[in-house]
Amino acid sequence: MQKGLRIALLPAVLGAALLAGCATNDDVRTAQAAADAARMDAQAAQARADAAYQAAQTAGQRADQAGQRADAANSAAGQAQQAANSAQSAAQDAMANAQRATDELREAQERAAAERAAAEQAQQARRTRLARGERG
Repeated sequence: MQKGLRIALLPAVLGAALLAGCATNDDVRTAQAAADAARMDAQAAQARADAAYQAAQTAGQRADQAGQRADAANSAAGQAQQAANSAQSAAQDAMANAQRATDELREAQERAAAERAAAEQAQQARRTRLARGERG
């Protein structure tokens, strides 16, 4: 932009002043001062534009980093959810196994009680036969 001003504006201003036919040294100096002021304004605007561009680049980088952190957090949350689902499934399996073990224990206790009752009944029958005088 600065180069464009120097190439186009300065000669145009000086040429216009000279072509007017009444250009004096004061007119040329005034035109030169106006061109210098315009160049300074252009340089200041370029500096502001560069600063704004750098600020936008920095903001973009920060947004990218925030997005990456958000992606990482989402990934970690997904992994945690999977782990929680696995743990819940394992807990349900453990509960089912515990219930089966409880049922098997109850059945074993019932069989043992039935066997004891049958043994007791057989022993009672044997005592009764012996008491009647029957042999073994």
